[in-house]
Order: sequence, then C-alpha cells, then structure tokens
Amino acid sequence: MPRLDRLLTLYAFSALRKVVSAKNPSIPILMYHSISDEPESGHPYFWINTSRNRFAEQMQFLKENAYTVISLTEAVDVLETGQDKIISSRRYVVLTFDDGYHDFLEHAWPVLAGNGFTATMFVSTAFIGDRRMLFNGRESLTWSEVRKLRGQGVSFGSHTMSHPKLYGLPWKDVRRELLDSRLRLEDELQTAAPCFAYPHAFPQEDRSFVARFRQELIDQGYRTAVTTAIGLAQQGSDPLCLKRLPVNEGDDERLLRAKLAGAYDWLYGAQYLSRRIKSKVNAKMQNEDLEWY
Repeated sequence: MPRLDRLLTLYAFSALRKVVSAKNPSIPILMYHSISDEPESGHPYFWINTSRNRFAEQMQFLKENAYTVISLTEAVDVLETGQDKIISSRRYVVLTFDDGYHDFLEHAWPVLAGNGFTATMFVSTAFIGDRRMLFNGRESLTWSEVRKLRGQGVSFGSHTMSHPKLYGLPWKDVRRELLDSRLRLEDELQTAAPCFAYPHAFPQEDRSFVARFRQELIDQGYRTAVTTAIGLAQQGSDPLCLKRLPVNEGDDERLLRAKLAGAYDWLYGAQYLSRRIKSKVNAKMQNEDLEWY
C-alpha cells in the first residue's frame, strides 16, 4: 500500500518547494533511534529502526552531497548569530539519536566516524548503568560506553530519567525528570549537559503546556531542546522547541533528499490541525460526561 506522506512529499510539496523558496536560512535536524536490522511492522512513519545498510547509504548521501554534520549546540549557535551567508553557502545537518541504544556504538558510530561525522545522542538516565540494561526490549549503552563515545566526539543530552509521557504528569514530576537526568549526565560525564529531547509525541497543539514546559526547561538549566514536531530548524526558531525530521528504514535517497530540502515540513501543519481537532473533541466529550453525571 503506497504511503500518502511519501506521495505528497515527492510529487506535490517537493515541486512546491522549488517554486516557493524558504524565507529563513534553515538546518535540518535528523531524528534517529535504533540502527538495527530488526524488521518492523505497521506504517513506516512509526518505525524506529534503520538497517545498517540503509544507514550507511544515508550517510554516504550526506557525504557525496557535501553536507557538514555539526552538533546540536553548534547548530543553535549558527542560527542564533544570524549567519545567513554561512548557512546559505554550506549544507549543515545535525544527526540526533534518541534513547541511547547499544547498537549506536556497534553499528552507527563506525559509519559516522568513518565519514568524519559527529552526532548528538539523548539518553534516559534510568536505563544507563554500569552494567548492560534494557530499554524497550533493546540493549542500552553503559556509562563507560557513554564516556568513551563522549571522548570520541559524540555529544550527549537528556531524554528524561525514565522516558515517561510528560504531558499529563504533575509538574513536580516533570521537574524531577528534567533536573535529575541533567545532573546525572553531568556527574557521569563531568561536563555540562544543556540539551534535551522531548520523549513521545510533543503536544504542540497545547500552547499553555508548551509555554509552561519551556519555562521549566529554562529553570532546570537547559539551553536548547528538540521535539518530535516535524520540520527544519530555522533562523528565529525557538531553541527550546526545535523541530526535527524523523528518519528510519523507509527513507531511501529520494525521500531523504526531499526531507532535507524542507518538502516534508507540510506534515507539521497537518499533524497540528489533527491534534487540535482531536483535543477539542476529547474536551467536548469530557464536558458531556460531566453534564451526564
């Protein structure tokens, strides 16, 4: 069955992107999870695996097309300083990896290092230990491996402690997840950890939550944060609510090229509208339930 998001991206929005150029300089932030040959079912959009061969192909594409891979903090610096000419003359990209899986060390890092690339990884500290632990049934990195990768140039940030759904948690629990994970990272790595990645779907439709959560990030010592909201990071983007582009096994060269060019950004608006409608319907149903009682 054909993918609607792929069809619209390649045959509608890629063409539109060529006609209507982006107003602001931008940097794509790619979101990976597991680099594994384990097969997945369901809609490809929700896959978290990228096979070793596919990942190598994607990194080769970046290399052949002269992309400069930088860390998340470097990307924020470039965007905030307003270096339009630098962004326009160089193809920057950020590679992020969520969850801290051990297969990053086994399968991703050799490819990245071989191409001279760096990466930014976000770990949930409760699943990183001195001995191997499991997260979602997959092996996680150990602290010694995290320190080794850090020494080789990989940047690390927080993905909370226990990877909960923050939306709906009491704010005291949200605060604890943010603070304790950052402190643990800084204690283990003996360096600042100012970056955060939001776990699960980012509630972009709830503006009051986003504003409160943004302030909590500031209060708990974070400088920048990435979300699961889809799109390019642009000059003028809020550094505490940065969009990313999900990448997995389903991203062949055509789709990856389109995503890097901004042709996948349309999905943000579609998802935002869908989530707004769903939120209003749920609220109406709750009110009707209250009236019934």
